Amino acid sequence: ELATRQDIRTLFAKEFGSDGKDSYNAISYYDYLATIRPDYTLANHDIAVVVASGAIMDGQQPRGTVGGDTVASLLRQARNDEKVKAVVLRVDSPGGSAFASEVIRNEVEALKKAGKPVVVSMSSLAASGGYWISMSADKIVAQPTTLTGSIGIFSV
Repeated sequence: ELATRQDIRTLFAKEFGSDGKDSYNAISYYDYLATIRPDYTLANHDIAVVVASGAIMDGQQPRGTVGGDTVASLLRQARNDEKVKAVVLRVDSPGGSAFASEVIRNEVEALKKAGKPVVVSMSSLAASGGYWISMSADKIVAQPTTLTGSIGIFSV
């Protein structure tokens, strides 16, 4: 059955209650995730997935950028967690700060020294610093369409 957006809102309002603003009661995906706690009690061997998506910047950074300290901290947590047996680092970055890239790469090296394999999964872009943080991994997996650039810096 084909329905308009307003028809769906009306149907959902009848089913789930109205929000008083001509729509239905709803919760955003992120707000919902904040209310639940994952149950890790069944997992004895975890694979940590750390996402590095955006420009690489120094220090702690919010979602949408790659903070050198932020990503390094996540990798360190995976290294120190006995349940984590391997790490997948998902890279989608044009690069950025050489210093922050090296901070992240050092944590990749520390993971390997701790005996935890690191696999980099390149998304659509892994250039410059994005490639730098990837190069120390045990294995790099890229899509045929991944733009993988050279490691380099420039200044003006």
